[in-house]
Amino acid sequence: MQKHTWRYLATAVVFCLLCVTYLGRLFFIQIADRDPTYQTGTTTRTVTVQAARGKIYDRNGKVLVENRYTYDLVVVHESFSALSAKESNDVLLRLLDAMEAADESEKHVEKYFPFDGAYPYYGWSEEIADRDSIPYYRLMRVWKDLGIKEEITVERLVAYYVEEYGLLATDAEGNRIYDDDQIDRLLRMRYDMSALRFGAATDYTVAEDVGLGLIAHVKEQNLKGTTFLMNTERVYAYTGYASHILGQIGPIYSEEWEYYNEQGYPMNATVGKSGCEYAFESYLRGTDGKLRIEQDAAGNIVRVEVLQAPVAGNDVYLTIDIDLQIAAEDGLKENVQFVTDRSAGYAMYGAGCDAGAAVAMDPETFEVLAIASYPTYDLGTYNLMYNELAADPAQPLINRAINGAYAPGSTIKPGVTVAGMLAGEISQHSTIYCGGVYTRYEGYQPKCSTYGSSHRGSIRAQTAIAVSCNCFFYELGYRMGIDTMNQYLTALGFGEHTGLEIGGTEGILAGPLYRQESNGEEWQPGNTLQAAIGQSDHMASPMQLACYLSTISNGGTRYSAHLLHSVYAVGQSEPIYTYTVKPDSARAHLELSDEILATVFAGMREMVTSHATANRNLSTLPVAVGGKTGTAQTSEDCENALFICAAPYDAPEIVVSVVLEQGYSGEYASLTAARILERYYGVEK
Repeated sequence: MQKHTWRYLATAVVFCLLCVTYLGRLFFIQIADRDPTYQTGTTTRTVTVQAARGKIYDRNGKVLVENRYTYDLVVVHESFSALSAKESNDVLLRLLDAMEAADESEKHVEKYFPFDGAYPYYGWSEEIADRDSIPYYRLMRVWKDLGIKEEITVERLVAYYVEEYGLLATDAEGNRIYDDDQIDRLLRMRYDMSALRFGAATDYTVAEDVGLGLIAHVKEQNLKGTTFLMNTERVYAYTGYASHILGQIGPIYSEEWEYYNEQGYPMNATVGKSGCEYAFESYLRGTDGKLRIEQDAAGNIVRVEVLQAPVAGNDVYLTIDIDLQIAAEDGLKENVQFVTDRSAGYAMYGAGCDAGAAVAMDPETFEVLAIASYPTYDLGTYNLMYNELAADPAQPLINRAINGAYAPGSTIKPGVTVAGMLAGEISQHSTIYCGGVYTRYEGYQPKCSTYGSSHRGSIRAQTAIAVSCNCFFYELGYRMGIDTMNQYLTALGFGEHTGLEIGGTEGILAGPLYRQESNGEEWQPGNTLQAAIGQSDHMASPMQLACYLSTISNGGTRYSAHLLHSVYAVGQSEPIYTYTVKPDSARAHLELSDEILATVFAGMREMVTSHATANRNLSTLPVAVGGKTGTAQTSEDCENALFICAAPYDAPEIVVSVVLEQGYSGEYASLTAARILERYYGVEK
């Protein structure tokens, strides 16, 4: 791929420019700005040159995440501390003047200054009154670091800085060197440096993400003890989309340090914290470069040596189709609004529907084409908005598609049909009688979900799927028994991890073992009936439902769901790794005959055509879709709405699963599926 070659060249150019900057600075110091007095004492330090993190693309080569390079204005302790108080004060004031001249004063943010007012009229800030606040904690730490034994007061703290840094010094004529405004500005910077423990191990960042204008102003003045550090930050091409998939990056936390230290990471490294950034960290991370810098006693650079050139991280291509992803996320939002509009304000009809999730998958390879969770958030503003997002009762930070656990309801019925046919309890043409009420047990006689409908009598499996006849599946569950039924449901993925790289719940497979372990109760015969219609203790995520339907769609093989498509090294046109699905990598396998597949998908096709809302939503597609609704009981005011489907129904190439929390009717969830399939098949709306 040509873009990889260009990226390699760009990375090389950036590193060369960095070296040229250091060497240019070296030349300027040695030739143009030599001190008249030669100083023999030199110090050497090693500087890390941050490697570019790999980009993330979708399956079609559309960039999803890339890097933006920024520069921070930094005061370097080693050389800055060698200056006299007057010299260092002069550097700080000139830095502030340079920021003002470059119209970038807002880039300098004082973080912990404990006073309100201006010099010399200070008082404690309101934040300091809060003993649990970070500014108060920093203040107590500063006072301890200063080693002053007296009780802390505004006057004592100000007096320390004024005396320590000569802020009231006078010139030969007895005039003050600094006016009150300058003293105020210096006090604020000096205090922040103390609060951040500016020292041998910690430099002081004066301003972040500065522009070229400020860089030019500072360079022109040749301010000793200052430098610019290059950083990279992640930029998201599709703002607000795929946030739950892509994930965040961040610093290494103390509890993670042992692990990352063993992997060779420096302590200040940035690593993937969630989503694909975390799952594919080993591919995305680059190898930092190192420069050895020799400085004289005045802080001038006299020699630069390249110890190791940085190597950019690999580019990761996902199985996600960003167009389908957008369709899924937009479709969920539209679907939630559709339900609430139809509810007429009644909670029992879906007025409380405010969340959902959807998954689209290739059933042959288990490549995940879209993972949508609603409500969602914007990765670009995640850090800024974190507290608000974390406190939101709608819980937008939860990836409901992989971590949400829902009773599958009637969406489990195609799987129970598969189990019953594999167990030899029914065939394509055998029938089970439905009288509207299941009467096998005296003490427990549940009604059919479609009590009073016209399908009563002896019905086949195809019809039972289409009309969602509970009595049919009660009897089928009774005939198989919970152990036999669960043997097949496990193979289809219920109660099992999907293998997805970014994790997800394993759900719950209802049965005697879980019931005993969870609450110490014994499994009852009636529990088997409820399990056969997707209730009881069953819980599954939309990702698990997609894997389950994919397993049936491809003839019975369950693979690991996966997001990784391929990996490219910088400068390479061929992938260094491509995810390949192999038969021997299957997580489970069932031999599904043509009779079983025909029965299940004919029933799912009939279900779509016989339900007005689902049929209307899916009728615009150029292929025939087979689907199954589910309306699952919850502890809320309204049932969850579920819908799974495969297209085309007679030779599936894509499957979709949708859940709407308190969505009232499974048919309603077909709207999101329709929006995904419309985009997949290029249907113009």
